[in-house]
Amino acid sequence: MKCQKCGAEIPEGKIYCEQCGTAIQMVPDYNPEDDIAIGAEKNEPEKKPEAPVVPEKGKGSKRRYVLCAFLLAAAGFLAFQAAYSLTGGRETEAEEAEVEGPVLLAEPTFSIAPGAYSHTLQVVISHEEIADGYIYYTTDGTTPDADSTIYNRKIYIDEGRTVLRAIFIRNDGLQSMEADGTYEVVFTYPDEPVFSVPSGEYAESFYVTITAGEDSTIYYTTDGQEPDRYSTRYTGAIQINPGLTVLQAIAIDSENRESGIEEVIYQVADPEGEAVENTEEVPQE
Repeated sequence: MKCQKCGAEIPEGKIYCEQCGTAIQMVPDYNPEDDIAIGAEKNEPEKKPEAPVVPEKGKGSKRRYVLCAFLLAAAGFLAFQAAYSLTGGRETEAEEAEVEGPVLLAEPTFSIAPGAYSHTLQVVISHEEIADGYIYYTTDGTTPDADSTIYNRKIYIDEGRTVLRAIFIRNDGLQSMEADGTYEVVFTYPDEPVFSVPSGEYAESFYVTITAGEDSTIYYTTDGQEPDRYSTRYTGAIQINPGLTVLQAIAIDSENRESGIEEVIYQVADPEGEAVENTEEVPQE
């Protein structure tokens, strides 16, 4: 650095000239013209960069772009169709197949629910559209169809196991769902009659009574014939006279179910030594 006054060289780190003793000016002198020049530069409007000139393309290039775009769109559409046929298309076809399946009417109804019973049943089968068709049924467990028995009266379910199945077919051929039910009927039979006097030989006449269940009626015979509902009805003690008597009885309950037949044989001695077959029922008072 040189001294601004005498021009002598000033060593680095010195703040005054050793020749003339002038202090070194660390800040440059202020020049107003420099500020004016800087302000003028700031006030000048910025010049926008000019856009690059793109050469105009010919009509042939535009046609090529349009053709490429069309080909790309067609390829995308074909790819979409292929994917749809592998996924959604199959589901749609399955749904359409389900919709197009046969439509079935409501199933017939039974008046008595399937189950176990101890008496004879009379089942009525009905359908909400019975005026427009027919009910067909089976009782052997086979599938009912238009060749099965036409329902036109109550179905009697007797003792044993019965599988009842039924469908309704409308006059236009439309069929219902199938109704089915299993009935187990096990009868409770009355007990056999009980005699007050057992079989045996007796020296003189006597009376015998017969008992059975409260809701049973007793029928009997004394001639060795098997009794039934048409035999003599028991109403009171029976007199057993001298001679041989074969007494048989049966009980029939309110459901007309019969018990087994019970039998006793009486041999009553004749006071005069003669065998006599004679019995007489004594009515109960």
